[in-house]
Amino acid sequence: MRPSPSVLQTVLILGLGLGLFASAPAWTQTAASASRSIPAFPRPAGFPDPALRVTYARADEAPPMMVRTGPNTFEPLYRRTGDGYAPARAAGYRIAMSSCPSITTGSGDYRARMIDLAAAEWAYFGLPVLDMAVEPSAIVPRVPQPSGVVEIISPQRNASIGDRVLRQAPRLGLMEDDDAVGGAIAGYWAATGSEEAMRVQSIVNYGWHEAGWAMPWSAAFISWLACEAGLSTDQFRRSGGHIDYVRAAVRARDGQDSGHMFVAYDLSEATPAAGDLLCTSRGESSFASIADLRAGNSPSNALHCDLVVKTDIKHNRLYAIGGNVNHAVTLSVIATDNKGKPLSDKDIIGAHRWFAVLKPRAGGKVAHDLDGTPTVQALYRDYARYAGSRRGQPPVPVQARGARAKGDAAP
Repeated sequence: MRPSPSVLQTVLILGLGLGLFASAPAWTQTAASASRSIPAFPRPAGFPDPALRVTYARADEAPPMMVRTGPNTFEPLYRRTGDGYAPARAAGYRIAMSSCPSITTGSGDYRARMIDLAAAEWAYFGLPVLDMAVEPSAIVPRVPQPSGVVEIISPQRNASIGDRVLRQAPRLGLMEDDDAVGGAIAGYWAATGSEEAMRVQSIVNYGWHEAGWAMPWSAAFISWLACEAGLSTDQFRRSGGHIDYVRAAVRARDGQDSGHMFVAYDLSEATPAAGDLLCTSRGESSFASIADLRAGNSPSNALHCDLVVKTDIKHNRLYAIGGNVNHAVTLSVIATDNKGKPLSDKDIIGAHRWFAVLKPRAGGKVAHDLDGTPTVQALYRDYARYAGSRRGQPPVPVQARGARAKGDAAP
């Protein structure tokens, strides 16, 4: 019997197809302060709102703006007034809560909890998707001719971002310059315990409002996931830079950091699974192995890591959620070989330079992947009701975890 479509497939179709409806279903809501009509999905009941970790200080209430002039030195900025100069003040976010986690309900498995949290934030940003799979489809379509197919633009050159190549048009959601998500991103930063990015952002916004976040926040997002999953600073090195917790995972691998809950492996040693962190070099970084990390063999420490939320070896796919991917919390579709290992830039043009996977020390199989998260389950059920009310074909009913479709043979 042909297997039923996965819950994730249905949700991806839902997310990509919302724009086709004359009116969006009632369970979606366009963020009031969004600059685009992006369907936003509320977080499930009992899930933390990262924006509650920060307060927003108006200009008159904000402290004077300070500019870094050295490793530990700052100088104030001044503005001209009618009778001289006064300290310049800019509205911005400040940390209001730093305890972890802010809400203790949910899965006792920190890996499943991180997946649950990542799925909720992905939906809150409007289900953006970045498909980096290996099919050669292009944003600019290819036109068939009598003599064959003529490519307007080669897929190798199509819509490139740095060394990456987008083989399909990305599905965009809310982005970092939307007011609707500004507090959430500030909340991710708050989990690192540092206000540096918020201080810099207040200066940026002072000169140019809605400019987006000046400092990359992908590591802050991963740090927030670890924080809300219940991991202490000894169990996960929360930081605004991926290099800090990746190096801690390398030390854990070497037996020098027994408390860290993630352990680093080369991709040649381990296959990514749901609950792992998949890491790539970026920018000027040349890290290509755990040995490089140990020795510091790179002119730059620039890294990026995503949380693996689902694997599909049968279809050579891996799904991962990361922050600051296309300026949002985005689900990336990553091509893998027939053993589940992600293809790198050595395998296909434009792929990331994947080289390491951080595996949770807990071991064993995670309680559930993306399909089993409260967010995706709710989206799936609600869409089934919506499709039924329109007399359309609803998706295949959600199966109980571990259950097989009727007629499926046992492995």
